[in-house]
Amino acid sequence: MGWWIYPVYFVDLAAMVFLSFFLGNLVDMLDKKTKISGAFIGGVLLAAVTSLPELFTAFSAVVMVKNPELVVGDIMGSILFDLVCLGLETFLFVKHFKDTKFQAWHWMNGTACLIMYGLCAYGFFAPAEAQLMLGDINVISILIFVLYILTLVFQPKESDDDPEEELSADGKKADKADDWSLKKVIFWFIVSSLLLIGTSIFLTYLTDWIKASVPALSGSVAGALLLGVGTSIPEIVSTAQLFHKKNYDAGYGNMIGSCTFDFAILAISDFISWHYYVQEGLTATATRIQTHGIFLIDGDTFKFVIFGIIATAGIIALSLLRKYTKIYENKKKLSYVITGAIATILVAGYFLTFFLPWNPLAA
Repeated sequence: MGWWIYPVYFVDLAAMVFLSFFLGNLVDMLDKKTKISGAFIGGVLLAAVTSLPELFTAFSAVVMVKNPELVVGDIMGSILFDLVCLGLETFLFVKHFKDTKFQAWHWMNGTACLIMYGLCAYGFFAPAEAQLMLGDINVISILIFVLYILTLVFQPKESDDDPEEELSADGKKADKADDWSLKKVIFWFIVSSLLLIGTSIFLTYLTDWIKASVPALSGSVAGALLLGVGTSIPEIVSTAQLFHKKNYDAGYGNMIGSCTFDFAILAISDFISWHYYVQEGLTATATRIQTHGIFLIDGDTFKFVIFGIIATAGIIALSLLRKYTKIYENKKKLSYVITGAIATILVAGYFLTFFLPWNPLAA
């Protein structure tokens, strides 16, 4: 590949940032202009759009590359990165965390995410004889997918607030873009979503080309970060924009919804992988691990699960504190300390997954 690939990579990255920023604005407008719950808009509509790069990557790994194992690192790493960014962004915008509606659903959805981690841990690490199979599919995958569907069914669909135009303290419109009609907002949401999907998929190809042209990046932590950060930009930027607009309901819905959607991708990958790997579905990896050590040879999967559980617990704690306590309203300094401590633990845990030379499951 020639030198042109590098400027194209950054142009594509810039386009993703702009589109993600724009989508954050559109989601906020949809929340204001409709009776649809912000948690639902962020957790289903926006989460699905921002997680589609992982979906296409997973399908490519199973159907085209015919290597389902590639999905695990991509999905588990993406989930952990999203949770860490959510904790960090909450701390950065903690000043206004108390100012908007925040539904109890977020800690419930976080709990569903925690259960999905537990199911994955069993599917990854339980002995082969303890795995429950339904034909060539691990029952764990079915349980994960059913749990994701349940989160969609029970997620609050309507907001308690009237879809009226919000005013600032001086009685003026809070945002000039609020002049847009609902049809115009929906139209540009669809257009921006399609463009974001296209630029995200293109970024994965660009990243692979860069890794191929720079041997030092191939298979290294730097290469993994190059792809991981790039494909996670939509969630990070759109959530930051929603937090900036004090719409924590949609922001939390987006990030936690993206995580549960990623778990569903993991399950779907198992469903379709039987065609290429009979008796060795994605989450039914115990036999393959016992004989080849593909996932656990360097302990990466184990660390992703352990720190992912810790990160999920941190997000649940933040949600419970925001919903059921008054520390963000009445104890400003304490809220900064607690939120900062949780964010620090999450960030430290994320870097430890890459740099901690720890593999308790190694032979």
